[in-house]
Amino acid sequence: MSLKWRGMLAVAAVVGVAACGGGPEEAAPESAAEPMEEAAAEESSGEPRVFFVAPIDETDHATEIPLGITFGIENFEIGAVPEEVTTVREGVGHYHLALDTECLPPGEIIPSADPWVHFGDGSDGMEMQLEGGEYRLTVQIGDDEHRTLEGLCDTIVVRMEDGI
Repeated sequence: MSLKWRGMLAVAAVVGVAACGGGPEEAAPESAAEPMEEAAAEESSGEPRVFFVAPIDETDHATEIPLGITFGIENFEIGAVPEEVTTVREGVGHYHLALDTECLPPGEIIPSADPWVHFGDGSDGMEMQLEGGEYRLTVQIGDDEHRTLEGLCDTIVVRMEDGI
């Protein structure tokens, strides 16, 4: 579909998000812990949402380095697609990434072709080598049949530049 895909090399390495450990943690005072618990409870009861952890929208990246792409999800479960799908699992899906395309309407099956990359193994990202230019990256959740779900899509823009 897009000529930009010809110059792209998809690297099968999954981008991990590493957490750095620090020194010993201090216990939070009770009064500080209560608002955090309330905020966590509100977040977990909210609407499902998919988003890009990396890269950040409207940022510039060097073409010499593979672009690390990592997805995030809230209030929804990500899982590998079963080998045989007899019944679509409610509340479980997997990521799909597209380059230079918009979100598909709810209920549509995400094509297994350019410009879509499927993450049916349940992984949450990859590295991608891109030529210079501006790209729209779209992440969309699909169910076990790769059917799009209401509200579970996000699009960002990144710019790839030589020598930065």
